[in-house]
Amino acid sequence: MSLTATVTPGKTFVAAELVTNSKLNQLAAPSVTLSGTADTGEITNNSVTAVKAAYGPWFYCTDGGTANAHSLTAAASATTLPTSLVAGQIFRYTVNANNSGAVTVAISGIGGTVPLTRAGTVALAGADLTAGQAVEILYDGTQFQLINTFAPEARTAVPVRQTALSCSVASTGLPNYVSFSGQNISFQNCDTTSLIIAFAAGYDSAGAVDYVSVVSTNTSNVWTIPVSNAIYYLYADRNTSTGAITYGSVATLRPNYTNSSTISTTTDQHTFNINTMRMSVGIAGPSSSVVQRVFLGECVVSGGVLQTPTLYMPRGEFQSGADQTLTAATNQNLTETHRLGLAPRELLWTLICQTADANWAQGDEVNVQALIYDGGGASDVGPWFYRSATICGLLLPWSAAGANPFLINKTTYSMAATITAANWRARCYARRGW
Repeated sequence: MSLTATVTPGKTFVAAELVTNSKLNQLAAPSVTLSGTADTGEITNNSVTAVKAAYGPWFYCTDGGTANAHSLTAAASATTLPTSLVAGQIFRYTVNANNSGAVTVAISGIGGTVPLTRAGTVALAGADLTAGQAVEILYDGTQFQLINTFAPEARTAVPVRQTALSCSVASTGLPNYVSFSGQNISFQNCDTTSLIIAFAAGYDSAGAVDYVSVVSTNTSNVWTIPVSNAIYYLYADRNTSTGAITYGSVATLRPNYTNSSTISTTTDQHTFNINTMRMSVGIAGPSSSVVQRVFLGECVVSGGVLQTPTLYMPRGEFQSGADQTLTAATNQNLTETHRLGLAPRELLWTLICQTADANWAQGDEVNVQALIYDGGGASDVGPWFYRSATICGLLLPWSAAGANPFLINKTTYSMAATITAANWRARCYARRGW
């Protein structure tokens, strides 16, 4: 197609012709004649057309392939396409479906099927690409490299990943954004304090990939729990294509959080890889699938009756809801339900001064491990911390002789008399640790 414009002057001058205002006005009014045809796509809109693509440094393509085998058709006409792949060529397209593993690309039958990698030769992992996501790839002579991604949804930097970031809490500091009746668990208090959830989705060339969802309305029957006796783990699930949040539960199988690359293929067993920051779930096959899923709590059904749900602590941080009383000259095993959903990597027990003792003032906080035992017998050891997926524990052996441990005097630095148990209480801190 071509378009020709012919311009005819409104006036031409001959030698020695007198110039007047009338003649100048004629000179400023030429006539224009158009002949031929034009590409209407270039005139009526900003769409990428064959003519435009032929003059650009990249070709826009459409993806007609599958999740892991992208089959691209270039927008340029056959006469403007290269006959082979050449290092340095750049293509853009919109991903057709979420990938579940390594990806290959074939462009209009040119150059065959070529691996798509990132950061050089690193194969893509599941959920690196999502449906509707625009990407830009470059052929380096061997493979296509992912050089830019344009996410369909804005990503957000978060202080802690894969957790509830904020929620309604009671005066004890423990989450209280759900209520339950019968077998149903509903949202409450979200209209005054939003439940904010951070979904970790791995890493890419720009760094951490996280998506944040906000629940700001109270909703009935978010989870309906079966009557079968079991522990049920409650999760929020983010749709990787639309960002929509749904909710579900899994019975008996506690999610596993690990640095290992081993991903369970047991059906419904969830594995969160801390190194890659991705959650996977075992599916029939056996196989596994990458999901964006955050576990928010757990509940027990006993005798066919739903017990009070336990909600996990926001940001993976726990502090005792109430400090525990110490009993004089008595061996004690203190425990706290930490509400983290996994065994914490960081654990601390402290003593909080209630009444002045050895020059320590009310409100002073001392690490339990600062206690000094007399060493008079095999039992004069401790204290000892321990932890599990549900509780944090403190063993306080107050000596076989029935004596309390010593504590250094805060002002004289001398060995104080044995502490007075009634003057102190124990507090627990636990953190997920990643």
